[in-house]
Amino acid sequence: MKRTILTFVLAVVTMMAMGQKSVVWENPSAFMGRSNAEFEITKVEMKQTETVLHVDVNYNPGYWIRFAKESFLQTPDGKTYVITGGEATTEKEFDLVPDSLFWMPQSGQASLALHFQPVPLDTEEMDFSEGDSEGAFHFWNICNSKAKKKLELPADWQNVTYAKDETLPVAKINKGVATIKVKMLGYKPGMKLEFYVGGFTPLGSRERVDKFFPFADDGTVKIEMPLWLAREVSVGVQGLAFSNIVIAPGQETSILMKVTTDNRPFIAFKGYLAKTNMDLVDADNTFEPYCMDEENFLKVRKCKTKEERLQCLTDLFNQRVAAFKKAKYTTAAKDLLCMAAEENYIKWSRQFATNYSQFRLDEDGTVYETSDGFEENYQKNKELLSLSEEESAYTWKYLNEPGSPCSIAFWDTALVAYEEQLVERPNYNRDLQLVPMLLKKEDEQFVNRVLQTMKHEDCKAVVHEYQAEQQRIAQQLTSQESVFFQKYDDVAPENILQTILDKYKGKTVVIDIWATWCGPCRAGHQAMKPMKEDMKGKNIQFVYITSSTSPLSTWQEMIKEIDGDHYYLTKEQYSYILNKYESEGIPTYAIYDRNGNQTFKTIGFPGVETIREELEKAIGK
Repeated sequence: MKRTILTFVLAVVTMMAMGQKSVVWENPSAFMGRSNAEFEITKVEMKQTETVLHVDVNYNPGYWIRFAKESFLQTPDGKTYVITGGEATTEKEFDLVPDSLFWMPQSGQASLALHFQPVPLDTEEMDFSEGDSEGAFHFWNICNSKAKKKLELPADWQNVTYAKDETLPVAKINKGVATIKVKMLGYKPGMKLEFYVGGFTPLGSRERVDKFFPFADDGTVKIEMPLWLAREVSVGVQGLAFSNIVIAPGQETSILMKVTTDNRPFIAFKGYLAKTNMDLVDADNTFEPYCMDEENFLKVRKCKTKEERLQCLTDLFNQRVAAFKKAKYTTAAKDLLCMAAEENYIKWSRQFATNYSQFRLDEDGTVYETSDGFEENYQKNKELLSLSEEESAYTWKYLNEPGSPCSIAFWDTALVAYEEQLVERPNYNRDLQLVPMLLKKEDEQFVNRVLQTMKHEDCKAVVHEYQAEQQRIAQQLTSQESVFFQKYDDVAPENILQTILDKYKGKTVVIDIWATWCGPCRAGHQAMKPMKEDMKGKNIQFVYITSSTSPLSTWQEMIKEIDGDHYYLTKEQYSYILNKYESEGIPTYAIYDRNGNQTFKTIGFPGVETIREELEKAIGK
């Protein structure tokens, strides 16, 4: 009897499966592996005869896009289903031919239908890929957004418990290495994701940290970050989300994340200040603290007088602090959030015109930041909230605390500028804040004079260690060929360019003005590598010029990969050359023929072919 019932049930299931002709996912979830709103899968249709991805495209009018003919869908079992066409299925959709250029209409919007071989109707997840080539487009983890899947946590992440409360450590220099371990659930090797750590400058360095670390194929990454004291840093993954957390030398922080499209990839923390870090992630989602500027702009633009504007900003600050304190967060998390709010309040109330002039209101009511027309707007706004010296006086409530150096806001706020009003400020915090200022100063007498006012030997030691390291690097550089460090410091700024050019009489010269922190500069170096190799033997000299705005240790490492002569000039010499080229930005390029005549100049990287063409012209003269 039991066998008869089982046979009947199987027969019914089989008949139902045979009768099912299609499965539809409306507005499915899909991860693109980057922050990109240009493509969106609006529907997936799985039929017995084919599978169709309906895709909305928002792209520049008159530009083209292309889906490769090698595109395919892949299911979790590793099977692939190739693209078969791009015919429209509705009146709103456009026809598309795989591997052919599709030109965007003037509206900048288009709906497409990508047809593939049929995947099984019981498929719960799939990936779209154009192939394994560099720059290939992907949609990862395409699935029915209405089908809730239970998240399976690794065994060592189950039943994570947090401390009831945590407090920020009192500032103390304790040089060591902070370890960050990350595990990403749902990661696939082809995603090639990177974990970001940055947004801060270590105490004993002039170089801001903004680094990306690639995930291993198993979705893990381990980072070791040299630090001098506990610091709040920004972490995250492009296309997922970013948040601030606290790390410390000699301490380990473990992070569990997931690949998701809901901007909530952080699942849990373990290790140093784990509950505080979890609270900071929640605060990002709950309070959106990094939208303070936009809120300030929207609120204060309605005010009519200086008094109203100052009161408006003060009210916003107090409201934020009250909300943070009411939240069920650790004391440490509340302190950091209050510090950020205080830094934002001082920034807006004491440098109002500078901040207000950076924002605009779009037609749809969206606030956006832009540098266009800044100077004109600044002149118009500079009297809207101008405070006298007495009115500017402010007694710090949160950034005056012993643990405040943990906060990014502590280092972003010009506390030293208000030193006269900060008589109650802890001396140790004052000495800490002086350290990064001294590392940037080239005036040795000034540095030594300030060092004498510092009371704490461990803070002084950071400066002395930095100075010793700079001297060691300088000694190494002076012995290297093609490197001219401090060799021309005694040349007057107005003579420095000609002094350099005179070294290369009879050669075609390319001047490349750059800095280690300039992304477009570094991109230009990489792009020109093949061209430089092709043009070897044509009597061309590449000359790279930077100044002390580039940290010396970073410059030393970078120039190892850049073939040419390298000059590290004084700020005055560097500025004079830029002014001579009428340049306000870098990279700046200039080309001289073998007779020393300038034949080309451009601000910004113009592309490899342009440089090649201009070089050929100069060589021919």
